[in-house]
Amino acid sequence: MIYIIGSGIAGLSAGVALRRAGKKVTLISKRIDGGSTPIAKGGVAASVGSDDSPELHAQDTIKVGDGLCDVKTVNYVTSEAKNVIETFESWGFEFEEDLRLEGGHTKRRVLHRTDETGREIFNFLLKLAREEGIPIIEDRLVEIRVKDGKVTGFVTEKRGLVEDVDKLVLATGGYSYLYEYSSTQSTNIGDGMAIAFKAGAMLADMEFVQFHPTVTSLDGEVFLLTETLRGEGAQIINENGERFLFNYDKRGELAPRDILSRAIYIEMLKGHRVFIDLSKIEDFERKFPVVAKYLARHGHNYKVKIPIFPAAHFVDGGIRVNIRGESNIVNLYAIGEVSDSGLHGANRLASNSLLEGLVFGINLPRYVDNSWEGISTDDGIVHSVRISGNKTLSLKEIRRINWENVGIIRNEEKLVKAINTYSGSTQNEAIISYLTALAAEIRKESRGNHFREDYPYKDPNWEKRIYFKLVV
Repeated sequence: MIYIIGSGIAGLSAGVALRRAGKKVTLISKRIDGGSTPIAKGGVAASVGSDDSPELHAQDTIKVGDGLCDVKTVNYVTSEAKNVIETFESWGFEFEEDLRLEGGHTKRRVLHRTDETGREIFNFLLKLAREEGIPIIEDRLVEIRVKDGKVTGFVTEKRGLVEDVDKLVLATGGYSYLYEYSSTQSTNIGDGMAIAFKAGAMLADMEFVQFHPTVTSLDGEVFLLTETLRGEGAQIINENGERFLFNYDKRGELAPRDILSRAIYIEMLKGHRVFIDLSKIEDFERKFPVVAKYLARHGHNYKVKIPIFPAAHFVDGGIRVNIRGESNIVNLYAIGEVSDSGLHGANRLASNSLLEGLVFGINLPRYVDNSWEGISTDDGIVHSVRISGNKTLSLKEIRRINWENVGIIRNEEKLVKAINTYSGSTQNEAIISYLTALAAEIRKESRGNHFREDYPYKDPNWEKRIYFKLVV
């Protein structure tokens, strides 16, 4: 039996693909509609346009990744994108005809379905998985059992010990809800990563947390304003109507997310209020019906300037895997945001996350019967970590500490404060927060999503990954 833990785009697409390849599959999720996929807005990046190519898509990905992309993975994902989209469409999914533009892309290559592509994909895949007869169970992963470097079973809250495991596929998502301001659901707290780490899986790139620049909250309802709004003409302004982003980057609203989030955050620290102006978008309500409904719920329309702020959105790091999704533990796969395939490097290119989930999910049947290759750590430095103690912190405390100390702008004092706070805790959320702060403290430079005001420049000596392994 192949067990998949997680019910987002990666887990569901893997389940369907494996089932259609004749494999026995069971899918377990702590909340079926949790995670990032159901609330993902933009779309799936793929070079399907006549003026585009996998090579151009790879170039954009590597540029935004700021020196830390795994080039082999980038070339694999961008070259597989078109084939995977064709497979997905052959299953019955229909994208809209137009391609959209997002920050960091040099071509229109974002496939979408309305302006809430993730929800459309999630609903489609969940229905398809059920039609395929895949058991989908709500339960919570507690522990992964490993012996001699190989998965032997796992433990869940309701089922207890499960031992009939041929392969275990983690698709449990990221941990950006561990920040006080977040665009994601409350299920995204990194427990899959922490459980794998406790079992011996190697984690990497934990310092690279992506903050989305355009999140809003109207009457308490937090809402991610999709990247494609800016690609279609939306402008970022302050209370004086100034498009200040051009003071930070010549691309303005179409600069990558790390630059925009930092610029908006700095302006807010200066006392400015920041808004998104949607009035320049033609045919707004047809192009963005989900945004229009959100605004209408709160008595607004697209002609009103909407207040925005940056919020934790995605994590580039996670369980280090190769292009097959294989970790350093035999028969333990990780796909989607829980993994670190090296695709994103130090900063993810917009709409590459849903693409990564589809590529690694749909292609998994190619590899599950092959001999295990595992990972290489030759591209970085490995740090051994011990975890022990019984200190406990509330999720509310952890979210506040991370936002204040391991957020958009970091420094030694803040990072050491966070490290000391989390030392002595074996809570999953505290372990992930500790490793994020520790990686950020070790990396004494600024690169991609990781910005240190005490080391504000990129250092070529740091063009390498930071790996963590548990020492028992």
